[in-house]
This record gives sequence, C-alpha cells and structure tokens, in this order.
Amino acid sequence: MQASVFGSRLDDEGSGGDLDILLQIPHPVDNPAWLAAQFSARVSRVVDGRKVDVLLIAPNLQRLPIHDIALSRGQLL
Repeated sequence: MQASVFGSRLDDEGSGGDLDILLQIPHPVDNPAWLAAQFSARVSRVVDGRKVDVLLIAPNLQRLPIHDIALSRGQLL
C-alpha cells in the first residue's frame, strides 16, 4: 500500500483545513467505505482531531478525475 498527501495541505502559503490522503491498494477492497472511515479516524486521532479525507485506488474501484489529480499532485508519505 502507498499513501500520499494531496490538496490544500501541500500549499505552504494556503491555510487548508482538512488533510487529504490517497491510499493506493494493490488488491481488491471488499468494503472501501469502511476502510476509508477506519483509516481516516486513526489518522485524525494522530493529528489532534483534524478532519481527514481518504481517497482509495484499488483494482476493483472506479477511477475518477480526482484520482488523477491526487496522483499527479500528491506527495508520497
């Protein structure tokens, strides 16, 4: 699994609020909403309750334009 941060938190001059994370998972995901929610909650606890949005890429999930944006502009963790 690879994780990247993308979105407003990468802009040093901006004041973005939430943390946007892209998770690239190499195998099919049975319950993507549950996985994203669990990951978001865990990271949120680590970053003092800041809102965390999680976007998933997996072989069985539909790929949308936001995925391409996250891939092209994100920074690997």
